[in-house]
Amino acid sequence: MTSERQMRQEPAYRCLQKLRGLVEKENVSAGIIAEVDKAMDLLKARNDFCEQQTTRPSQDLQQLMKSTLQHDWQKAHDQGQLDHIPNTLMMSGNLEVQFFRTLASLGNVKRVLELGLFTGVSALALAESLPEDGKVISCEIDPYIANLARSFLDKATSGKKVEILNAPAQESMERLAQKKQQFDLIFLDADKPSYVQYYKMIFELGLLAPKGTILVDNALFFGDPYTKERFMGEIGDGVTQFNEVVKDDNTVHKVMLPIRDGIMMIRRKEDVD
Repeated sequence: MTSERQMRQEPAYRCLQKLRGLVEKENVSAGIIAEVDKAMDLLKARNDFCEQQTTRPSQDLQQLMKSTLQHDWQKAHDQGQLDHIPNTLMMSGNLEVQFFRTLASLGNVKRVLELGLFTGVSALALAESLPEDGKVISCEIDPYIANLARSFLDKATSGKKVEILNAPAQESMERLAQKKQQFDLIFLDADKPSYVQYYKMIFELGLLAPKGTILVDNALFFGDPYTKERFMGEIGDGVTQFNEVVKDDNTVHKVMLPIRDGIMMIRRKEDVD
């Protein structure tokens, strides 16, 4: 079932929560309160229905997701191994990763670059759809999380297809470009204020292979890009700016998908027209 934390990514749900509190204070009829509750339940039900209709994750993916949720993040923080406690909402959900797997299987994808690894859910999901000689290169800046992800991936059958680069994404991208490496699929899910920089570097460094695709996570980031509420402050501003840059880029074909917290698909215009 969709959690309350997940639903708060949806601005309409947050508005309904406020409305629920207001109607209680105003002592309105039970019928109106019931309709507000029904609207909130319907938003949850739609999410749950989409999840139920989607192929279930592999045993390896289920175990990785479970390990992420059960990990003692507080202890790692208290011991000084992490400078902050990660929000497990950063972990890609099954609906999202099955969408990624489908795209990877459709497009003869063999090489994937991931900017922002966290515990490796999306990396493993993509690796599961790659051929035996396929590879996912994931960039992760935090050494503790990179090592933790490696330990999780080593327990999965397809985890061997994932290589982790523990360095700032910009440095890793430059090193990959120096080696003339290109990728059929690039998944952008790193720090939001740097989205524009990563996007420009992908093309400037020639990292996207011919007929390649860029997938961008959190493109609707808590609704900030279209509500202008600044619910997520400067972080949301980064995503908003990124969306504007892509919208104004006439060299690419783009489509915004309202999957979970938003996914943007980007391809070169000549590969679509």
